[in-house]
Amino acid sequence: MKVHMDKENNSVEKQRSAAIGFKEVQPGVEEIKFMQDGSYSGAGNWSVSVNVIVNGKKYKEILNQDGLDGGDPLPEGNAGTRTPVEVLYSNGQEATLK
Repeated sequence: MKVHMDKENNSVEKQRSAAIGFKEVQPGVEEIKFMQDGSYSGAGNWSVSVNVIVNGKKYKEILNQDGLDGGDPLPEGNAGTRTPVEVLYSNGQEATLK
């Protein structure tokens, strides 16, 4: 049981880091919803699929621990989002990034 909890907490920590990294560069972020725990590629890089709402529109993206890794084309800009962002983690936890 402990191993499962550690794995889940580790996954949420990575998701939180990814969400913060994305919020720091992408303007207009309103919501980030993690669709899975995330996994490592053959090269050892962690990434996760997310649905994000930016300026009222839904996008499917791939985040890594530092932020954006790929996905749908997003609106231009790199000023970040200064308003709170709702985050729904893959384990069902919800949080607001301020």
